[in-house]
Amino acid sequence: MKIFSKIKLFMLIFFSLNINAYACDFIKVPMGTFISAIEDQYDYLPDTSSDEWGSETLKYNYDTSNFCDDDLLKNSYMNIFVKEKKLIGIEIEGIDVDKNINQLLKFSEINFGLKDEQAKKENWVGVVDLSTGGKSILYGKVMGLDGIYESIEITTPAYGDFLIMGDVVEMNQ
Repeated sequence: MKIFSKIKLFMLIFFSLNINAYACDFIKVPMGTFISAIEDQYDYLPDTSSDEWGSETLKYNYDTSNFCDDDLLKNSYMNIFVKEKKLIGIEIEGIDVDKNINQLLKFSEINFGLKDEQAKKENWVGVVDLSTGGKSILYGKVMGLDGIYESIEITTPAYGDFLIMGDVVEMNQ
């Protein structure tokens, strides 16, 4: 009986560790967090020691794998929005239409509770609002020149207006 209990305990621990290996803790960082407070956890964050950009919204582009070890995000890139040295938004976008079929949809189902049957349709384009608890989360599909691309945007209502492209300075890494 003790052996059976030990095997169950071992399996529980093993599967718990395995689930965490495919997490994306970066999407859980609260918007408004100073970059300096999380730079030790994430090596690829931008250097915010300079005051060069003042109150401009800065957009940094990265391979998502720099921040998330999740197979559903392997064919995507991540835009990180910074304003006044604070994280104000995260945008994850699919790279390849052929390789990224509903991967962000599946990620949104698991992490944000997306249950929209319309969004699962092959040719659907649009946006589903998954906002909850002060977080603004949007899952969307957009028609591109070569097919439909998926995206997820995470911010807060207070910072949402600062992510509009006309007011954003794109930073090259």
